Amino acid sequence: MKYCILILLSLSAVCSSTFAQKNNTQPYTLADSLRSGGLLAQLYMQKITTKKEAKAGIQVDDVKLFLEADKKEQDILFSFPAGATIVTKGIDVDEEDGNSLEWEHAFAADKPVQLYIATASDSALNYTLYSGYVFLPEQHKWKLIGTCKVNGKWGAVKSAASFTANLKKQPGALQVQQVWAQRGNGSFKELSTTSAKAPVLAPFSNVDSIQQAKLDEEMMQQAIAAGKTDAKQKAEDVYYSIVKEGTGKAVAVTDTVTVFYKGYLFSDGTVFDQTKEKPATFPLNRLIRGWQLALPYCKVGGKIKIVIPSGLAYSIRTRSPKIPPNSMLVFEIEVVDAKPQQ
Repeated sequence: MKYCILILLSLSAVCSSTFAQKNNTQPYTLADSLRSGGLLAQLYMQKITTKKEAKAGIQVDDVKLFLEADKKEQDILFSFPAGATIVTKGIDVDEEDGNSLEWEHAFAADKPVQLYIATASDSALNYTLYSGYVFLPEQHKWKLIGTCKVNGKWGAVKSAASFTANLKKQPGALQVQQVWAQRGNGSFKELSTTSAKAPVLAPFSNVDSIQQAKLDEEMMQQAIAAGKTDAKQKAEDVYYSIVKEGTGKAVAVTDTVTVFYKGYLFSDGTVFDQTKEKPATFPLNRLIRGWQLALPYCKVGGKIKIVIPSGLAYSIRTRSPKIPPNSMLVFEIEVVDAKPQQ
């Protein structure tokens, strides 16, 4: 009997050891003062020679972004809890089982792979958007995998982790080398222990920008044909209509403008920002490109409605819980004043 117990204990120890080799999770403590809104990680991948899939990635709350690879192919997966809603997905990204997105891509061995999860939360409506991205060093551009909405959760990131799995037959083939939490001001704090230099987030150039611009244009043409928009005049790729002719000077891109405005999503009319009793004042050349292209068609005292394709707005960035990546935006703007910048 004692011999049998010893055998069972030995088997249990072997199984536990095997699991430890195959699956490894590193949790990170995020102080409330950090007010983290994102997680950035750099992975390292050797040439995978096994049939069993190796995995490595990051996790924010219950949302995971990871690289999955075997000897035949590599994929980026973005998974989220049941009940989450897919808000948008990148071009050529496939939906899997309702709670994950998958993008197949051939990553070069012995090259770093950057994964990034960004969040934006709304305390009033009690939800958070999570967006998953991968950086493609060959093009020096980002690829949006997708964005999901999780209800009942808001605020700064509370929990984060990195993980690897299924690496027993090829230990070290996939490694999470560095992990950084992104502070509320955009800077980074390293969570791993490598003492690596803090990263500078590459400009959010979008590898799918040309294809997305075509999709936005098709959507706009369909809306015009169906009579769903009266913004039919075009300033480069921005559509506009003059609601009221102004009697003052024409707006210049170099002006500081004082305006009343209302901004909402082209897709469903959701209002994301607007002035109320008082107008807002800002230098026009510091605003999104769509404003700079269209507002000079309006004079002081006039009103203009503009429809901005996503590439001339916020593109794939997760800037606001009410503006998902790849959103076309509509603004109704009344120009109160326009003065040359001092």
